[in-house]
Amino acid sequence: MEIKASQPKMPATVAAELLGVSIQAIHKQLKILDIKCPKIGNKSYITHAIAKKLLNIKFKPKKVAFQIVKGGTGKTTAMHNVSCAASLYGAKILAIDLDPQGNLTDAFNINPEETPTIIDVLEEQANIEEAIIKAEEGIDIIPSRIENVTLDSKLALTRAPLHNVFNNLLERIESNYDFIFIDCPPMIGHSVAAASLYVDIMLIPLNPDRFSAKGLQILKDEIKNIKKQYKKDLNYKIFLNKFSGNTILSDKALQTIFNDESEKGNTLNTAVRQSQEIPNVIDQKLNLFSSVKKSTAKDDFDLLTKELLEIEITKNK
Repeated sequence: MEIKASQPKMPATVAAELLGVSIQAIHKQLKILDIKCPKIGNKSYITHAIAKKLLNIKFKPKKVAFQIVKGGTGKTTAMHNVSCAASLYGAKILAIDLDPQGNLTDAFNINPEETPTIIDVLEEQANIEEAIIKAEEGIDIIPSRIENVTLDSKLALTRAPLHNVFNNLLERIESNYDFIFIDCPPMIGHSVAAASLYVDIMLIPLNPDRFSAKGLQILKDEIKNIKKQYKKDLNYKIFLNKFSGNTILSDKALQTIFNDESEKGNTLNTAVRQSQEIPNVIDQKLNLFSSVKKSTAKDDFDLLTKELLEIEITKNK
């Protein structure tokens, strides 16, 4: 079977390291499972379907909203690559694109004109199953297109109870997935509030610039308002994105913000470093995990994925 160029891939050598065994032991196990390992050149790799059988990881199901009130932070790129990384551990992912710009939909090379979106499901012009399509092996997506710009007005006009919007839309299919990710538009509105009330955690990328810090403060103020109105705790985690060693620490305001959030337990340890590889793979309509080559960007997103989703691999003894 021909494998798409964009298909996420994990080198067999990396799987061996994760399990604490030799590459020969990996090939032996694959032979026992009657699985033929695909190759690029002389490098063997595993895909989502192989990882599911080989790694056999028990996941803690989690729903995550990727959001911040500022464009250009790398939010969508983070969701795209976290989805791909998680799929390589055998996790089944549902990615939901809420942003009318449809950047996540485009990143997965999906034509949104051919599929219903969330607004179509909300208006009962399609059911949720019809809106879900396969993006990559192990990753399904509900795409977005410009019509999703009417989501907020639709929710306002119908006076939909925001804390139940996504529960009602997704309850039939939730159990089909280990993780559900929502890519939110960079704004405050009814749809973002509904997503915030639905998920277990919000993931917020913080860039080393003051505009990003302002976006974070606006989002935190909105989180307080939603908490007060709906009497529900909303959890969020911040990670440093587009980071280089001397940037965040050189700005005292940003350093203070990050230190304050760290003390509250709202930060992740993983920082994603600035890398030219990231825009390069976007231009090529690929993801960081499409290649079996080593890279710092891939390592960063892999670590971010494992920390965010609490993925633990049991090494063979």
